[in-house]
Amino acid sequence: MRIRGKFTKEGDVKFVGHLDTMRMFQRAVKVAKIPVAYSEGFNPHLKVYFAMPLPVGVESIGEYIEIKTKIDVSPVQVKETLNNILPKGIRLVDCFVVEENAATLMSKVDMALYEIVLNIENPEKIIKVLEQPSIIITKRNKKKKFVEQDIKSFILEYALNQNNEQIILSTKLKAGSKENLSPELLLEAIFGEKLDTITYDIKRIELFAEQDEAFIPLKNVDINTLKTMYCA
Repeated sequence: MRIRGKFTKEGDVKFVGHLDTMRMFQRAVKVAKIPVAYSEGFNPHLKVYFAMPLPVGVESIGEYIEIKTKIDVSPVQVKETLNNILPKGIRLVDCFVVEENAATLMSKVDMALYEIVLNIENPEKIIKVLEQPSIIITKRNKKKKFVEQDIKSFILEYALNQNNEQIILSTKLKAGSKENLSPELLLEAIFGEKLDTITYDIKRIELFAEQDEAFIPLKNVDINTLKTMYCA
């Protein structure tokens, strides 16, 4: 049985790295006595998977985890049991069953929605850069060589709002194993070296999969409706 859960990561726990977050969930699954399945081989490990690593210092209300179990269990019970164990700031907001033959969770991610709150008063610099026909950055490739890349096509949508002395940038960026643009790299492209003088907060709102030429939230992908109704 494959149970997928949507969870938050807010507050001080945002400074816990991805590997430690994985270990935290694995320990919680053991303590909760969820009948999790194990991989085969010399060094078996729990079949607990995540959609996409969250950078240290970034909050989220749209993270996803998948737990493979040996027997059928109630997603509602899994959510309630884990929420009684997980630390403050990490909370499962939904749990549901997905199809057994569904692709891996990580391979489903194609886009991420972020909300970036910047402590600046004027959005002019942001607009000027984002409205350019191309946005060229320099980054290291897999061979650790510096190369130039145009990230314009990675920015699928953006909106700006002003709140007192803050600018709120909501943006949808390509994400996942195929093409990926981190919000930190986007900010570097906009502000350059001046980014060190700006305070900002980043929150991931949702992860999406591309399906039938549209982007849909991961929680709406591969859902096994009958089993969800039965197990709830």
